[in-house]
Amino acid sequence: MNKKDPFIDGFLKGKPETFTKLYTESFPAVLSYILRRGGSKAVAEDIFQNALVTLFVKLKNDELQIQSFNNYLFTICKNLWRRECSQNRVTNLPATPLMDEEVDLAKFSIEQKQWDLYQEKLKELSENCRKLLLLSFKKIPYKEIVVIFNYASETVARQRVFKCKSRLIKLIKNDSRYLRLKP
Repeated sequence: MNKKDPFIDGFLKGKPETFTKLYTESFPAVLSYILRRGGSKAVAEDIFQNALVTLFVKLKNDELQIQSFNNYLFTICKNLWRRECSQNRVTNLPATPLMDEEVDLAKFSIEQKQWDLYQEKLKELSENCRKLLLLSFKKIPYKEIVVIFNYASETVARQRVFKCKSRLIKLIKNDSRYLRLKP
């Protein structure tokens, strides 16, 4: 999807009907996601707004080629929410100076690009590997994975997870973007 797409064109030109569609079709999913995770409507609105700004800047600067505008927007919102949560979890640590907004945006941009690379390489794995990794990332016990995939034992499940993770890591490290995005 690129700037020639009528929806993106409307978004970049600030057409009211495009924003109405965004708020009626995309915002409810973001709101629901954040409310289910203990956030408020006000926080969801702020996150949605920040995601729109981020997306606008990336599209305006030709930094982005996306396949699904709504999915990409939702992913940005999820990442912003995760960040918000991780910042709120820190309680009894020594005070640290606030980051400059430009540094914070640059950090977010890099994190978003890392997430995009991860998502892209995950899609290159077989469907079986993707499902297996997603279950593993959700901390589903190996006993359940054995049942779901009809494996012979938990050892086999562990080996398959390890092989799939290794393939994913290799795909990511072999991509030319990896070194630029490496922390």
